[in-house]
Amino acid sequence: MLSILESGDKRRITVRGRVYRDWSDLFPNLFITDLYTALSDALSDAELNCQAVHGMAEPGEVYEFIFKYQKRSIYSKINLCPDGRVVIIYSAHRPLKGDKL
Repeated sequence: MLSILESGDKRRITVRGRVYRDWSDLFPNLFITDLYTALSDALSDAELNCQAVHGMAEPGEVYEFIFKYQKRSIYSKINLCPDGRVVIIYSAHRPLKGDKL
């Protein structure tokens, strides 16, 4: 998953429409590619608390987590598709239910 995000390859990273708006609302001066870096950095953190999410429409390994980026808490949900070649980013917004999963 990290290598896909780090590659920035738009053919291998699917971003749901709401993510663009939410990311831009939080960081109006950044690009969506900055989100890829933020997610990659967060997922590289050995202390990141991730939870598996079940029941999503697309098959794959789906995880949700809260991480810090530029001193802000961000809730994210991502999916590593079964073939291991595509990542779907479902969410990247401020946590709506507090800073704990």
